[in-house]
Amino acid sequence: MMTKRALLALLLALPALAAAAAEAQRPTSLAEQWTPSEQALRMYKQNYFLFFAHSSNPNDTPTSPNPANQVPPSYQLDQNEMKFQISLKAHMMGEGRSTLWFGYTQLSFWQFYDFERSQPFRENDFEPELILSHRPEGKELGGFDASFLNLAIVHHSNGQVLPRSRAWNRVYLQAGLERDFGEGRKLALLPRVWKRLGAGGAEDDNPDIAEYLGHGDLELRYQHNGLATLTALLRIRSVQLDLALSSELVTPLLHNTSLHLQYFDGYGESLIDYNQRHRTLGIGISMPFE
Repeated sequence: MMTKRALLALLLALPALAAAAAEAQRPTSLAEQWTPSEQALRMYKQNYFLFFAHSSNPNDTPTSPNPANQVPPSYQLDQNEMKFQISLKAHMMGEGRSTLWFGYTQLSFWQFYDFERSQPFRENDFEPELILSHRPEGKELGGFDASFLNLAIVHHSNGQVLPRSRAWNRVYLQAGLERDFGEGRKLALLPRVWKRLGAGGAEDDNPDIAEYLGHGDLELRYQHNGLATLTALLRIRSVQLDLALSSELVTPLLHNTSLHLQYFDGYGESLIDYNQRHRTLGIGISMPFE
C-alpha cells in the first residue's frame, strides 16, 4: 500500500503545484525562475504524474557491491506501474543577485496495477538540497545568455533500511544558459558537475554508483510558444526524454496541465535501479515549467 511519507508529500504538494501552474501562463526565463517572488513555493524540476509507465526489466532483486545491500528474491514485480515526480523550491534569504534556496524533489514508483499485493510503492527517492544561486548581469557565452550559476549540496536517498537502503551526498555546480529565438521559442542548456561526499567504507550502500551515474549531467530544454516543451536529460549511461504538450494542443479539459510523454533508457532511473539497465515508456500529465 502507499507509504505514509509518500502520501503526505503528495497531499502537501498539490495546493502549491496548482497555484504554481495557474501562474505559469507563459514560459519564463531561467533568470526569472531564480528571482525571488511573493510565492512561498515555486516549481523546481519537472512535476509530472504518469498514469501508465511500462518497464522492460523490473528490478526484482536489487544488488550492490556491499554484501549488506543484497536484496533476496521476493516476488516478480509488475512491468506496468504509475510514476510521479514532485519538485518544489523555496526562497530562504537574499534579495539581490545572490540568493539562497531550499529545494525538494521526490520521485515515486507505484505498483498501482498490482492489486494482488495491495498496490505497493516499490521505491520512493527523496532529494532535499540547499542551493546558493547567483544571477550574473549581461553575461553571454557562445550566443547564450548566462542566466544563473548554482552551487548546491544535495542528499539523495530512498529512505529504506538494509538491505534496500541506497543513498549518497553530493556537492554540485550548475550553470543555466539560455537562447531566445523570439516568438516564444527558447533553448536552455543546464550543464552540471558534481563531487560525491563521504564515499567508501563499510557503510556505503552503493560504492560504485558513480560508475553508472557519472560525475555530472546535461539537461537540454526547448520551449515552443508555451505549447510544447521537449526536455532531454543526459548522463554517462542513460538518457531521459520528456515531451509536454499544452492543453491548448490536446484538450481544454486538462486546464493548466499538459499531456506528458516520457522515455528512459539506461541506468539510474531510481536509486534502487542504479546498476540495472532497462527502458521505460510512460504517459500522463505534467505541470508546465514557470
